[in-house]
Amino acid sequence: MKFSAMAVTALLSFFLIGPACFAQASDEEQQARLKEIKQRIDSLQRELNQVKSERDQLLKDLEDNEKNISKLLQRIDKIKTDMQSRGEKLQELKREEQQLEESRRSMQRRVEQEVAAAYRLGRQEQIKLLLNQQDPQHIARQLRYHDYFLKQRNRVIGDYVTTLEELSTVSSGIQREQDTLARERDQLEQQRRALTSAQKNRQRTLDKLAQQLASKSSELDKLHGDRSRLQRLVDEVGRAIASLINPSDQTPFAKQRGRMQWPAQGRRANAFGQRRANGITWTGVTLRANAGSPVKAIHRGRVVFADYLRGQGMLVILDHGDGYMSLYGQNQSLTRAIGEWVERGDTIARVGNTGGAAESGLYFEIRHRGKPQDPTVWCRG
Repeated sequence: MKFSAMAVTALLSFFLIGPACFAQASDEEQQARLKEIKQRIDSLQRELNQVKSERDQLLKDLEDNEKNISKLLQRIDKIKTDMQSRGEKLQELKREEQQLEESRRSMQRRVEQEVAAAYRLGRQEQIKLLLNQQDPQHIARQLRYHDYFLKQRNRVIGDYVTTLEELSTVSSGIQREQDTLARERDQLEQQRRALTSAQKNRQRTLDKLAQQLASKSSELDKLHGDRSRLQRLVDEVGRAIASLINPSDQTPFAKQRGRMQWPAQGRRANAFGQRRANGITWTGVTLRANAGSPVKAIHRGRVVFADYLRGQGMLVILDHGDGYMSLYGQNQSLTRAIGEWVERGDTIARVGNTGGAAESGLYFEIRHRGKPQDPTVWCRG
């Protein structure tokens, strides 16, 4: 299977170069170019997914299973995030309801006092004052006091009514949030059931693949195929982005030698250059980490690949300029897309076991002009 250099170059040039001039094009030209790019992407995907043997079909099935699992996990994460946000809002509304209820009780006592005072004064208070007083100045003072008393009474009653309305609004908001949370819990349970089913399908596919790879020669062929596929992708992506100009204020990757943090926390399961099989050695390092834990960019860079690649699973490749790239494979899910810039320490993916890996972990490589570099020379710890 051979990648189409033209397809890869066109795809990357659109995402990484095209938008600058694309914004100046007319709407019709934009739509036409979008359609053309989509066709090229579809063509590239069909080329990547060619099926030539029963093992290829199993690998395609595995890819479909793992992509489905990745989408389900992303949905589950989103629902959990939404539920957390709604839970926090619900607690805030309940605190507001408690404060309003305390205010309501306090105001109710004041209203009761005002009503009792009004009752004691009786009805037609101003007329009684006029009829019972002889001194005009005294009458004027009493009327001013009485007017102030009426305004105060109306303000207290008005505040009380406003508080009751606010309390009713908050109570309705609490009910809505509780109903939404209940629906999200149901959605979460549905996604979890779908995830369990997808994981069972993946395991069945892995069992069939294991039977196909029972012989050492079959396993070796697969390892050679995985390495060759990754190398061709890296080479062609490198050619496609060779003309890109990186920001002048970016710290050169080479100057960070020995200073960068590992992209995930976990023990190293293998050493760079360690023997795997006949003629095959490790060109990167696998970090054993918990599924779902964050994968972080080791240096500022631009995403030049973010998709599924057979043998590597959900893969992210960052271009750091000057021919340097970092590769992050076997991810559970990806959080960045082609063309995005990321800073050192930004989360770009979640640890997983895609690509048919038996255990969760991150497969990590550093390359310079397409050639693998020992990550332990660049990352400390």
